[in-house]
Amino acid sequence: MASEREVFSASVTVYHFSRFLLCSGRLDGARYRRDAARLGWCTLDHYLLHLPLQKGLACSNGLRVRAFDVVMLDLSQPADFRLAASEGVSLLIPRTTLAPLLPDTGQLHGLVLRRETASGALLGSLLSSLAVATPRFAMEHAFSLSMPLLGMVAACMSLVAACNAVVARGWPAPMGRRARLYIEQNLHRDNLTPAVLAKELGVSRSQLYRAFETYGGVRHYLLQRRLRRCLFALFEPCNSNRRIADVAYEHGFADEAHFSRLFRKAFGMPPREARTAMQRGAMPGLMSGSAEAPVFAHWVQELMGI
Repeated sequence: MASEREVFSASVTVYHFSRFLLCSGRLDGARYRRDAARLGWCTLDHYLLHLPLQKGLACSNGLRVRAFDVVMLDLSQPADFRLAASEGVSLLIPRTTLAPLLPDTGQLHGLVLRRETASGALLGSLLSSLAVATPRFAMEHAFSLSMPLLGMVAACMSLVAACNAVVARGWPAPMGRRARLYIEQNLHRDNLTPAVLAKELGVSRSQLYRAFETYGGVRHYLLQRRLRRCLFALFEPCNSNRRIADVAYEHGFADEAHFSRLFRKAFGMPPREARTAMQRGAMPGLMSGSAEAPVFAHWVQELMGI
């Protein structure tokens, strides 16, 4: 924290791409630290991809990231680094979205794509251009571009990770993280129940239930992820004329009326009305916030279905 004589300022604009957040702006020099104590209670399970545009950052382990290098940080891993006063562009990506796009290339935490390499130059240019172009995007454009953009990020990261002779070893993946990744890849299955999930992960039901206590339970988490997936599917231009029932069935719901009731309870309006609102440029279910959880915090949380 800053003392009374220190002044800290930041100006950051955040754009919601449905599957990740784009953050662009300037902040004063700061220290970022996630130690074992914080990781013990924090539920963030995201990757942070950062491009410093003027000055770099220095990590406590000796790693140096220069301006226009691109660095990947895993927010479930310990980290300690200092940022110089600078402008930058970042993507905040939930693990459940990015991990399925990555081959088994090892630990990505602390991986740096240097600006003089082909992958580093390509990804750095992509991030800086995205920050310039995004204010002119219509909402449906941002949503339809989200997966192609993440595909490019994953391809660049995979190329560099595969070429690295030594990749930092991270902490063992907790069972809850493995379960969330498995759920994300199998949400379409109508037989995905807590019992099936426990069996296929090779854990007891009590272990599974404990891992999802902070999410309101396994069934609640499954339901919220399915509803969120349906919300984004309704926003995609390719689904603009599809029957609501088809979207619901595709994401594990067997009854359209029951799905509509659950959808309305979660997002404040029925599916058809939500799609119409999106076509008018609104973002139902994404723009809410409160004094306890303002809009940015809400966006971060809903990206992984908390």
